[in-house]
Amino acid sequence: MLGIRINPQLGLLEALEASQLLERRFTATANNLANVDTPGYKADGLAFREVLMKKIGPLHWRAYKETVPYLDLSQGYLEPTHNPLNLSIVGEGFFKVQTPQGIAYTRAGNFTIDAQRRIVTPQGYPVLANGAPIVLDPGMAVEGLVTMENLKLRVSPEGILSVDGTEIARLDVVTFDDVTKLKKIGENLYMSDGAMEMMAINYEIRQGYVEKSNVNVIREMVSLIEIQRAFESVQRSIRGIDEATEKLLDTSRR
Repeated sequence: MLGIRINPQLGLLEALEASQLLERRFTATANNLANVDTPGYKADGLAFREVLMKKIGPLHWRAYKETVPYLDLSQGYLEPTHNPLNLSIVGEGFFKVQTPQGIAYTRAGNFTIDAQRRIVTPQGYPVLANGAPIVLDPGMAVEGLVTMENLKLRVSPEGILSVDGTEIARLDVVTFDDVTKLKKIGENLYMSDGAMEMMAINYEIRQGYVEKSNVNVIREMVSLIEIQRAFESVQRSIRGIDEATEKLLDTSRR
């Protein structure tokens, strides 16, 4: 006959796991709130599941809770700016940019022009079109010098760039076979962690607009309140377990 061994500290282990999960949830929520005003930012989310984990020995099993991070890729609000270098993607896809670490991807289209007359991100990374940086040659402008005042840049819904009516390139707008394999690397950029890149189809480029963060402030604030109350509940549980353990020890000494 098989005996069942009960771990008297199981309640404490469960409380510890709950605290760790709440800490991860708090980190994700705090990061979302910190990026409410970040253009193109996509909110972090956490899913939870319980997994059966085998411990040492054939009869030692216990369940543990696992967090599964995910990206909320829902569309953010489009804010009009009337800046011809501000582009937003409606639908699927990411802009491709060249960074010192390699190709990266972003939804933030608050672009500008650098000293080399390239269209770049706020961090100075070139935006790619037809696989190469977009250089606005001085000869493209009517007055011979590319400035915000005389720049006749037009971007079609398909992402085709033209200056003074002349097409110069098409933006590289891509998606992936598995967007869950995209990893945030900072500076509002993503890199692929094994996902296969492919050309996006279901999208539209809006010029003169910036996609805002898709963070729902009210929902995140409610989440903070829930986390605080859950932490308080876990702390009460730990105190109760400590008191029960102390009473058990006192009884065993008598």
